[in-house]
Amino acid sequence: MPTSPFSGLPRFRPASFWLLVAAAAASAFVSDLPLARHLQLGASFITDPAPWQPLTAPFLFPEGQLAGLIGTGLLQWFVGSPVEGRLGTARYLGLVLGAAIVGYLVLGLVGLAVPAALMLPHGGTTPVDLAALAAFGVLFAREPVSIFGVLPVTARSFAGVAVALLLLGPLLRGGWPDIVPGLVAAGLALVVARRWQKRPASGKVGPRKGGGGKRPRHLRIVDGREQYLN
Repeated sequence: MPTSPFSGLPRFRPASFWLLVAAAAASAFVSDLPLARHLQLGASFITDPAPWQPLTAPFLFPEGQLAGLIGTGLLQWFVGSPVEGRLGTARYLGLVLGAAIVGYLVLGLVGLAVPAALMLPHGGTTPVDLAALAAFGVLFAREPVSIFGVLPVTARSFAGVAVALLLLGPLLRGGWPDIVPGLVAAGLALVVARRWQKRPASGKVGPRKGGGGKRPRHLRIVDGREQYLN
């Protein structure tokens, strides 16, 4: 029976998929409307004020930056979906969206001291993607990742390079405020994801439950189970 060429692709999990759909719909239908100014993070966060902007900014790319949805689609499929599979839908959404919201909030607070940081509108799913990448590098660590089937690297190395590239682009264009939400989101996800990282077995025998925390002094072989020794 022939194998489908798409059989090796990861499953696009629901939270990752609907994050992409929500951002694509909001950006396509709202980014060129006057309403977008009130939903993206900008100067009105301080002047109006508009405290909800860090909550809505992750779903709305500024006008002219919709190409970022392509990167989000690929990263949420190939990176976000495996992380969601490991953590579960609710935990994954809480991690990546929470990290992105905190990232935009930090940029808004930076704008209190440096108003020029909010001169242009900020928004989009890049901090969500960076949080997913950071969690991917932590949770899958040394597991191999094959890029286009020819360049095997570890998940940690792939995540590190991808994060660096996503942050380097805006920095080279002189838009340092653009990297603040993503940098904060990646750092926060890196710290939080360590709680769910699988620890390698030490090979030591752990304490027996109900034994007052004492380690067993010997291994017990149950009588009548000699067949398991063969």
